Amino acid sequence: MATSTVAMKWLELLEKEFDRAYLDLDILLGEVDEEQCDVTYEARRRMSALSSAFAQLCHKAQTVFETNEKLEVSARCPLCFT
Repeated sequence: MATSTVAMKWLELLEKEFDRAYLDLDILLGEVDEEQCDVTYEARRRMSALSSAFAQLCHKAQTVFETNEKLEVSARCPLCFT
């Protein structure tokens, strides 16, 4: 299996794990007492920042993996014609 294919599957797995953890944390924050709404608000604000950073990281990683795949294919092509 090509390196880029493994990398894309790995990225997909990480995204699913992040989504599950994010959802679990959001549900947990929903169970916090109303007396601590300041803490809940701040936690959700930080979760939003984390989610945004993770999405950007995933997008950049996907771009790198796609570029890698193109390079792997172009490196294999000369070998196919010899």
